[in-house]
Amino acid sequence: MGVIGGFGVLDIAQLACYFIMIYASVLFLLVYVIHRNRFFEKKSARSLPSVTILIPAFNEEKHIYKCLKSCLSLNYPKNKLKIICINDGSSDNTLGECKRITDPRLIVLSKKNTGKADSLNYALRYVDTDYVSTMDADSFADRDYLKNGIAEFDGKGIVAVSPALKLSRSDTIMQKIQWMEYVFSIYLRKLFAVLDCQYVLPGPGSIYKTNVLKEVGGWDKESLVEDTELAFRLQEKGYKMENSIASYVYTEAPESFKGLFNQRIRWYRGYLQTIGKYFKMIGNPKYGNLGFYVLPINLVWYFVMAFMFFLPLYLFVKDAYERLLIISLVGFEMPTLAGVFDLMSISSFSYYLVFFLGIGVAVMLISLHSSRENISIWARKTYYLGYLFIYPFLYSIFWLAAILFEVLKVEKKW
Repeated sequence: MGVIGGFGVLDIAQLACYFIMIYASVLFLLVYVIHRNRFFEKKSARSLPSVTILIPAFNEEKHIYKCLKSCLSLNYPKNKLKIICINDGSSDNTLGECKRITDPRLIVLSKKNTGKADSLNYALRYVDTDYVSTMDADSFADRDYLKNGIAEFDGKGIVAVSPALKLSRSDTIMQKIQWMEYVFSIYLRKLFAVLDCQYVLPGPGSIYKTNVLKEVGGWDKESLVEDTELAFRLQEKGYKMENSIASYVYTEAPESFKGLFNQRIRWYRGYLQTIGKYFKMIGNPKYGNLGFYVLPINLVWYFVMAFMFFLPLYLFVKDAYERLLIISLVGFEMPTLAGVFDLMSISSFSYYLVFFLGIGVAVMLISLHSSRENISIWARKTYYLGYLFIYPFLYSIFWLAAILFEVLKVEKKW
């Protein structure tokens, strides 16, 4: 490797990665500090418009009843709320579970299996209310979810509002890690709303103006991530989106590494495909903070993740090879005390890592406060340690695998 001013190329690359990581994190912290009043501002809608909640369901007999009951129990005027459940060709007892509920506000549609996005578009034709919301069949809503979400539309030209997503349970180590990830996403999604650069409208709980949703053609049935693609399309057309940090929706998360891997490959491949579709937005100031900063920095993050993931592996293999080479030349010798201290010496780059971890802990605390969660340090130590030290490796693995799958054109799976 080349040397520049006493630093190797790897050293310079590592320093650049730490700079990008710290710069991006500190910038978002500053945005939070400046606009923290928006995080905790209590809003109430001047009026409560009519809303239809769309719930596509494919083989969801375990969850659909609870989901429907939570929507029918919302703290919202009954005469202004409708629910349309779309049985998307289920082969289990999903339809039977739906029929257990006899409420005039609930309409159940049955059709052959064509996928989530197509099911939503199918039901959208029956919507005659001012607003439309979506809910995944394995999710359920807090009683004030809809009132808090609708309050964000008042007087701003907002056409869509994203919710505050939390996990409904966290039993396994994978779910515990995801629990903290979802709490962090509440903080991050609100930051993106403050910067007017949301690029995901989650399936569980997002709310839309019906006329705008119909105008843009609903959801893209060819996309792996129809919620992300729709948000990009709205951004492209110049529409504004908001986030309600108090509009809680609870959802299921994969229990195992395999389940999480499959979910994230779909999400991340879908994001890559969406980026390809809307590539003109990257670096384009016409699209505000999303085009000029967030999308470019996301692309840079891919290289940062790949480098920071492979660098320790490379250094470990390199060090092991050099030590084996020395042993083969001079034989094995017991290490001296000085040699032991040499092995234990801390790289100067470790200070950057410690600083970044400090920022990470600060962001975790802010995220917990923003989402109104108790810290419970000892009770949730597995959640926090897993998120800080395991999640980054999982995140890197999933992204690298998604990029590889996309390059190799592996068959897409919804």
